[in-house]
Amino acid sequence: MQGFLESVNSVIWGLPMLIFFLFTALKFTFKSRFFQIRGFSEMLKSTLGTIFKKNNEDGVSQFGAFCSVLGACIGTGNIVGVATAIYSGGPGTVFWMWVSAILSMMTAYSENYLGIKYKRKDKYGNISGGAFSYIENGLKMKGLAKIYSFFCIGSVIGMGNLTQSNSISQSLKAGFNVPEIVTAIIVTLLVFIIIKGGIKRIADFGTIVVPLMTTFYLIISLWVIFKHREAIIPCFINIFKEAFSFKAVNGYGMFKAARFGISRGVFSNEAGLGSSTILHSQVENVSGEKQGMWAMLEVFIDTVFLCTFTAIAILVSTDYTTLFGAELSIKAYSTIGMIGEKGIALLTTVFAFTSLTSCSFYGEKGVEYLLGKKHVGLYKFLYGVFSFIGCINPPKIIWTFADIFNGLMAVPNLFAINVLGKEVEYK
Repeated sequence: MQGFLESVNSVIWGLPMLIFFLFTALKFTFKSRFFQIRGFSEMLKSTLGTIFKKNNEDGVSQFGAFCSVLGACIGTGNIVGVATAIYSGGPGTVFWMWVSAILSMMTAYSENYLGIKYKRKDKYGNISGGAFSYIENGLKMKGLAKIYSFFCIGSVIGMGNLTQSNSISQSLKAGFNVPEIVTAIIVTLLVFIIIKGGIKRIADFGTIVVPLMTTFYLIISLWVIFKHREAIIPCFINIFKEAFSFKAVNGYGMFKAARFGISRGVFSNEAGLGSSTILHSQVENVSGEKQGMWAMLEVFIDTVFLCTFTAIAILVSTDYTTLFGAELSIKAYSTIGMIGEKGIALLTTVFAFTSLTSCSFYGEKGVEYLLGKKHVGLYKFLYGVFSFIGCINPPKIIWTFADIFNGLMAVPNLFAINVLGKEVEYK
């Protein structure tokens, strides 16, 4: 089964998909005249400068949406995902993650601009927005929107649920020797409790947890890097060398580095998948430009900033060819002692759990759009069941499954935003 899934994954995430992502990102980068660079200060002013503003009593605040989306992004993609990318594609993957993220800031801006522009209220009075809306109402292709919603559900189950719950169980087993079955039971119960409260409870949870854990993550990452500071310069030399190596070195090479760097960058920041548009559209009384800049900031913080710290910490401290996933990350951070070993295990657990709960909302909206609101209750129950399954299944199969659905989800979304791109405006 693993061999078959990897074959499918290699086709989906082959050269055409990489070109599609990069073409879209470059298109919006040039169309905006490099807004992610020239407008960087404006982005910070319009986002972090207004974090305490609320839109109304009932809606989700911009900061709440930001933390929820960041909570969905900052998870296994930043810690375990970076480790799997380096293991699979070598140090050169780090460079291609940077390229993918900087360019994809404009992809994230554009899809969220369109998500706000085409959001509507459904027959139940709830906000219906995001990729579903601009594919149906912008492209006038309801069938494609249905296909997108199906792939969205699959991606949420894979990327948002199975990989996150598996990373929680693997981290707690490696860091605290907690049996997988115990983790599975506890995680499942907590998932039921949080997602039952809907988007408000999810947003409130993310607003509290994400800033605190991100700060702790930066502290211990800097600690690891500083301890191995003599390896920093050789590390960066190796990143750039292998990023452009046409000759495979130790089984790696330029194409492999680009493939895993871009796909893992997408896994981490989700730019191009359309998923963040679902949550951002829940913010009321906001312009597409403003919400687009929040989306840009998410990509920057998630991949350019946080993923870099994980990558450098791994590359300067340990042999990245011997371990896979959470075990590799824990090995790297354990070089600073017990606080690093236990800290990264705890961080992986918490980050993965915020992703697990935040991503549930994406799937909920996908089910609501595809099957109707009456099936949402069943979806929430099955989401908890999948959390249990993810905790006790082998990681490599799960990661491959997640990559496949990410790719399938991206195709209709990238097609839509490319067609509707002329409607996107910039400051």
